[in-house]
Amino acid sequence: MSYSQDENTLKKILNEIINSTPGLKYAIIIDDTGITIVSESKFILKASKDDISVEKIGAIGGAVFTAGEEQGYILGYGNIHLQITEYFKGMIFSIKAGKGVLCVASDKNIQIGLVRAIMNKYSPKIAVILNQYIQTEEGEINKELKELFNADTVSLL
Repeated sequence: MSYSQDENTLKKILNEIINSTPGLKYAIIIDDTGITIVSESKFILKASKDDISVEKIGAIGGAVFTAGEEQGYILGYGNIHLQITEYFKGMIFSIKAGKGVLCVASDKNIQIGLVRAIMNKYSPKIAVILNQYIQTEEGEINKELKELFNADTVSLL
């Protein structure tokens, strides 16, 4: 497949995810540094300063996911599979997808098990495509985040 065909396939997968159940708003694929690769939304994102920025969601999602990974290593839990962040007005789900991360934002009243099943279904398909394009070398931002949450560094606080 060509890059444009793979990009279209990723967009199709994200569209299937956000339309698979009510309450899902955004689906974003990011690399490990938080750079948005592709995204889909049920809503039109306007260009005003008060609107949601997919790039910001991706960047923050990448940092939070990396921090969660480091927390798991410190606790001896191993690699992270799925991360769920619950807010008063919604939820963000993040799952490892090969060399990237799939993030899904939802309303508060969502069936968590169903969202997990959907993400578990699609993340391997996303991983196959991403693994062809994303380099394995760890980015500088990722290295700095890992150092920040390193067990030795945390103990100095």
